[in-house]
Amino acid sequence: MRRMPANKDSANNYFDFLSNQSIFANISTSDLDKFFGSMQVVQYQKDETVILNAEEYANLYFAYEGLFKLTQFDQRGDELVLRIIDQNDVISPMHFLPHYNIAAKFVRDTTLICFSKNKVNDLIAKNHQFSMNVIQLLAKSTQEFMQFSEMLQLKTTREKVGWYLLRTKINNNLEFAHPKRLIAAYLGMTPESFSRALTDLKNDGIFINNKEIQLESDDKLCQYCDKTTGVDCDLFQTQQCAHH
Repeated sequence: MRRMPANKDSANNYFDFLSNQSIFANISTSDLDKFFGSMQVVQYQKDETVILNAEEYANLYFAYEGLFKLTQFDQRGDELVLRIIDQNDVISPMHFLPHYNIAAKFVRDTTLICFSKNKVNDLIAKNHQFSMNVIQLLAKSTQEFMQFSEMLQLKTTREKVGWYLLRTKINNNLEFAHPKRLIAAYLGMTPESFSRALTDLKNDGIFINNKEIQLESDDKLCQYCDKTTGVDCDLFQTQQCAHH
């Protein structure tokens, strides 16, 4: 890890990046400029691991670039991937609890923009719009966690992989954004089980060519759609939707 001071050019890039984050929507430029001035920029290298104890790391983070995973280990040493953090993702203080340390494992070189918990709390106290934006962020994070927990517990291996491919189709134009081994861990399965499930999906007209997802027809993944997943799809409950 290394802390990186922002020069004038990089600071402008960081300001532009942060200004487009939904958590800062509808907040005056003067308030944002003052808050952004307190930013810290932290860089982590590929394969670096950091234990995120609540006392030191309970801050607000924005993933400017890179890729890493938040993980927890059970008593047997088995890894549970709690979340994959990609570019533009936000990590809020709700991820950090006393006596529940999680680890960040960096899959690629990563740059994080960090704001201390005290600075965040100060802005919450002074700016009603920011406090409402934070509530919306936490509500979205909670809903995503509930959806993820339901997927892990109630779906079969094949359904989990179909769910992930559908999310990829909605968000990423039919190309894997993450390494397959990382996806498998995120879905709670071995790489071998993930590979077999991808092979089985050929019977549904769903094919994987390296990083690309190829479909016999555009609706082939719709069978893995549900109400919580579908709300992010532009076609959900329209005449073009398979569930209409």
